[in-house]
Order: sequence, then C-alpha cells, then structure tokens
Amino acid sequence: MEHNGVDVERVAAVVRRIAPVAALLVLVAAVLLGDAAGARAVSRAAPELFRTEATLVDAAPSSGPDENALLPQARVPAIWLGPDGTSHLGSLSVDAGTPAGRTVPIWIDAAGEPVSPPTTGAADAVVVGVVAALLGWALIAAALVVTAVAAARQRARRIAEEWAAAEPLWSGRSSRTEPPGEQR
Repeated sequence: MEHNGVDVERVAAVVRRIAPVAALLVLVAAVLLGDAAGARAVSRAAPELFRTEATLVDAAPSSGPDENALLPQARVPAIWLGPDGTSHLGSLSVDAGTPAGRTVPIWIDAAGEPVSPPTTGAADAVVVGVVAALLGWALIAAALVVTAVAAARQRARRIAEEWAAAEPLWSGRSSRTEPPGEQR
C-alpha cells in the first residue's frame, strides 16, 4: 500500500505521550498566572493605603459586646501616626482583653484615618488560575480527541482500501484468469 500524507496514528501517539507533561506545565502556568493576578489586584486595591502601628490608650474589656462571637472584639481608644507624621487619636476594634499600651497593626488612608485592610487578591488569583488551568486542559483534551478521531478515520480508510484489494481474491470473485489446462 502506498503511503500518502501524514501518518495521523503517529501524531496521535506523540500527542498521547506529551499530554501528561503538557497538563503539568499548564498547572504550573496557571499557578503563576493566578499569583500575578492576585498581586495586581492588591496593588490596584491599595495604592494609597498605609500600614502602621496603633498603641492602645485603654485596655479592652475582657468580654466584647457579643460574647458568642468566635473572636470577641471591643472598641477602645488608640493613638497612631499618620503618613505625614501627625498623631491621630481614635477608636479601634481589638480583641477582647487586649491590655493598654499594646501595639496593634492597622491600615490607614492618606488622611491618617483607619480603613479596612486591603484585599489579599486571593479571589482574583483563584479565578485566573482556575480559568487558565481549565482552558489549558481543555486544549489538551481537544488535541487528544481530534488526533484520536483522525487516527481512527485513517485506520478505517486504510483497512477499507486493503479489504477492497483482498476481498475479490478471498471471496473467489476474482477476475484473475485460470492457467490453460486447469479448469474447475
């Protein structure tokens, strides 16, 4: 049989061999992309927020307003320095039972007012990482399916061609001529 074109069965075998390695590379790339997306989210969320230390002026009561809370909190006066070095006095939420004079980390804005901590970027990191991994794995799966289907078609075509050549001889419907003197 004459060989024309690409041997798709060999291509499919190569794709099957490299698919596991490609899947691991996709996983590594997804983690790196997710990490970069998380870092980008943090820098977008907190371009002008500052971390500083506040010193508690009074001790926090031993029990907060909600004693059933997992981590009871209480509001107490505290003092801290703003980004420009000026002193600020305000009320902060701290763990119940925190003694006076203890320093606690807080986030402040450009005016020196306490704000919520910036986002960690975890949500962005997870979404980007998962989407990247799923897209990469979908491409690998598509390559496996496409090459397997093409190889099966090529194999079926080759078998049909071989059978078309062999079937007349095998079934006795051959148009071959009998040698003289040998009649059935």
